[in-house]
Amino acid sequence: MVTDLLISGGTPVTGYDDPAPGDLLVRDGHLAEGAPGPGARTLDASGLLVLPGLVNTHDHLRSLLPMTRRGDTSGLAEMIRAGQLAGAAATPEDFRALTALAAARMVLSGVTTAVDHVYPLHSPGMLAAVAAGHAEVGLRAHLAYGLTEEYDEQIELAVAAAGDEVPADRLYLAPVSLRQTSADGYRAAARAAERTGLRLYTHIAETRDEVDKCQAEHGLRPVELLYEAGFLRPGTVLVHCVHLNEREIGLLADNEVAVAYCPSNHLRLAKGFAPVVALREAGVRVGLGIDGMDDLFTEMRQAVYAQGQAAGRPGVLGSDAALRMATGEGAAAVGERQSGRLRAGDPADLITLRPGASMRPLADPVQSCVHRAHGQHVADVLVDGEFVVRDGRLVRADERELADRAWRITRDLARRTGREHAADWQWGPGAPQEMP
Repeated sequence: MVTDLLISGGTPVTGYDDPAPGDLLVRDGHLAEGAPGPGARTLDASGLLVLPGLVNTHDHLRSLLPMTRRGDTSGLAEMIRAGQLAGAAATPEDFRALTALAAARMVLSGVTTAVDHVYPLHSPGMLAAVAAGHAEVGLRAHLAYGLTEEYDEQIELAVAAAGDEVPADRLYLAPVSLRQTSADGYRAAARAAERTGLRLYTHIAETRDEVDKCQAEHGLRPVELLYEAGFLRPGTVLVHCVHLNEREIGLLADNEVAVAYCPSNHLRLAKGFAPVVALREAGVRVGLGIDGMDDLFTEMRQAVYAQGQAAGRPGVLGSDAALRMATGEGAAAVGERQSGRLRAGDPADLITLRPGASMRPLADPVQSCVHRAHGQHVADVLVDGEFVVRDGRLVRADERELADRAWRITRDLARRTGREHAADWQWGPGAPQEMP
């Protein structure tokens, strides 16, 4: 029998109307009121900040090829081609190992829930391998099953996996993008969602080139095309949404569609500035996505800075809003509607931060968390009331073993794709002998 957990002495930080400092009681995976039962465990959070678990609304939790300086000037199309080459050579065990390392990176930086957009799924067992990689570390993952031009077969496989390999309420039918999936694929996914109740997910309106090509081919802008295809429905999540007009924003709001905003990714690849302020003013839920970048603390401040730059004035997106987008609003965007507030009855997904010198003095903990915190400040992480990180270390897995396994698989993938000796790759040492 799992006993209660009492978290005492911490300072709550939520970005909402923060509760007064006090004890938090975890019981049966949820925050609760009242006194702890006999034999309760304790976590002394004195001097720590206590936040709701962070929600990463978009990522691809496998680095199939190593990061190199060539990526500094690579455009989106080049990155997609490189990923396709490596993905085609990958095995289920490759997917599991690389997913587990990425899941570790998530929880160690305070992410308790993430949407993992997975493709290509070209071998039996790949989806189960990805789910096993998440479970190995303890990350709560929603899986977006990537659909390409083999969409009929892929939809059938995804529907069969729902409730078996992946809980149905955490599985999306996810056409990759208009670059890799036809309009007919989007229509087929929408029909399947109507039939099965599965949700929908895709990259859309990511670049100006995508918008121009969509208008030339279909006479519609990308979001208008999705509306025509029946893809805009309650629970759908659209990733990026950089290039929208006023009508498209209205379509998202009217159809209860959420948006995953990835500010660092947009800045790195020079995609432009998503109209986040206008989306939120229209009532669209907007969450934050890491999308291969650093951590969600970075995304919070990048969102604040990018939106200020786009508007030509600071503060159009405040620190409170950025923190909510990384917690409660992000959770609601992916259907976890009761998370993100540290209220009795909420799932006990929470993290503690050990404020470093960069965050002090803590005159305004919300501002310090958004503008000065990093994943390295995370001390403890609980998912459904159970520790997955304790005092900065993984509870269910060994970080060094995960890193070593991923290193070996990455080298092997490079060999299989004939890229191990690419001139811009300078292989350093494998997993360090001692993890910090």
